[in-house]
Amino acid sequence: MRKSIKYLLPVVAIIIIIGLVLARVVTMESTPVEPEISITAAEASEHIGTVAEVCGEVVSADYLPLVGGNPTFLNFGEPHPNQHFTVVIWGENRHLWQTPPEEAYLNKEICASGEIQLHEGTPQIVVVRLDQIELIRQ
Repeated sequence: MRKSIKYLLPVVAIIIIIGLVLARVVTMESTPVEPEISITAAEASEHIGTVAEVCGEVVSADYLPLVGGNPTFLNFGEPHPNQHFTVVIWGENRHLWQTPPEEAYLNKEICASGEIQLHEGTPQIVVVRLDQIELIRQ
């Protein structure tokens, strides 16, 4: 009996660990959180860590296929490197857009929803779903 418990215990531990990892992955992909506030791009730096809707005009947009993760950057307020706020779309999510995001949103007013993070001094939202961006004005 003790010998079978000795072999069974690692198997149970592995099953529990796999279950916890899968539960975390499913949770990360769950339903979106509603924004707590709606703000302008200029106000975003005052709300780091907040789930918000940030609105403004995309004044510059770049797709960088040679950079790790193949990011697309949608910059608000001023062009890069002086942007007030950035929307980041990683390459793994670009297929969700029929028109490349850097073309679809350049010189247009949009609202992006998600958690505001700070990256190298610039507030940003990482967008992983189409419904996180709303086109306000062509």
